[in-house]
Amino acid sequence: MNEEIIGQYCQIIKNKLSCLRLDSAQTSIEKLIYNFPKNPVGYYFQGVCDFAQRDHASAIENYKKALKLNPRFAKAYFNLGVCYYLLDKWDMALICFGKALVIFTEEKELDKRQRCVNAIRHVRTNG
Repeated sequence: MNEEIIGQYCQIIKNKLSCLRLDSAQTSIEKLIYNFPKNPVGYYFQGVCDFAQRDHASAIENYKKALKLNPRFAKAYFNLGVCYYLLDKWDMALICFGKALVIFTEEKELDKRQRCVNAIRHVRTNG
């Protein structure tokens, strides 16, 4: 039951974020975190919302909260790597992209795995 409700929250939040309705997305994210504080998805989406507002420091903190609750949350590692890259913390970015790469490989998410490989190459070339 909880997973179904969380899934509904996620769909609503994704729709709002895709339309850049950040204030409305923020409200839904706050409700998700309030109702399910031990679920990493709320913190992940808070990180996405923070990132969309160019608040990379807050995004980093929220991705870390999500990862503390689920250390195998590959999308959170990838997005955390992007934040570190934008803050010129290339070593941290490489670590995060590497962790995401391992998890995506294990989960056979080949398109996401390739994104990690591309990100790692980009950091090594430009960082």
